Amino acid sequence: MKKYTLDEVYTADMTAFQRERYNRVADEFEKLFGEKPTAFFSAPGRTEVGGNHTDHNFGCVLAAGVSLDVIAAVAPDNEENVITIKSEGFPMDTVNVDDDTIYEEQKNTSAALIRGMSAGFKKNGHNAGGFKAYATSNVLKGSGLSSSAAYEVLIGTILNGLYNESEVSAVEIAQIAQFAENVYFGKPSG
Repeated sequence: MKKYTLDEVYTADMTAFQRERYNRVADEFEKLFGEKPTAFFSAPGRTEVGGNHTDHNFGCVLAAGVSLDVIAAVAPDNEENVITIKSEGFPMDTVNVDDDTIYEEQKNTSAALIRGMSAGFKKNGHNAGGFKAYATSNVLKGSGLSSSAAYEVLIGTILNGLYNESEVSAVEIAQIAQFAENVYFGKPSG
C-alpha cells in the first residue's frame, strides 16, 4: 500500500488542521468499532474547469481536483466480507462484498455506491474485501464539487490499498466509479 505523510498530501498551512481532523476521525472510529484504525485514506473533490456537467450528456469535461476531500479511518474486516462505513452525519451502511445484486430500492444511496465499487473491482478482475471505516468530508454535498465521486473514489482507493497492493490506476478507479454511479446508483453521469 502506498503511504504518504500529511505534509505530502496537504499544504504546509493546512497540516496542523488536517492532523486534528485525522485524529478526530481515528477517535470516532475507535468509539464506533472498539479498535484502532490500521490505515487512513483520502479522496479529493473535483471541479469542472471546462465543459461543466456536459458529462451528463455524454460530452467532454476537463476536471481538476480541489483541496477539499473525504477522509476515512479504516481497518480490514475479512471475517464476514462486509464493508461497513459510517459517514459523519449519515446512517451507517453495511454491504456484503459477495452480493453484487443491483437493488432498485438502493438507487441514489451510498450503499449503492459501495456495492457498485465492490462489484466494479471484481468485474475488472481485481480483489474486493470487507473493511470498517469512519469517514468525514469537507466536500459539501450538492456543492458541484462531486461529493459522490469523491466518496466512490474513496471506496475504490480503500479497496485498492487493502486488497490490490495499490496497483489499480487512478484512471481505472474513476472508470469503476462511473460504472458504480451509472449502474448501481442510477445516475447517468460520465
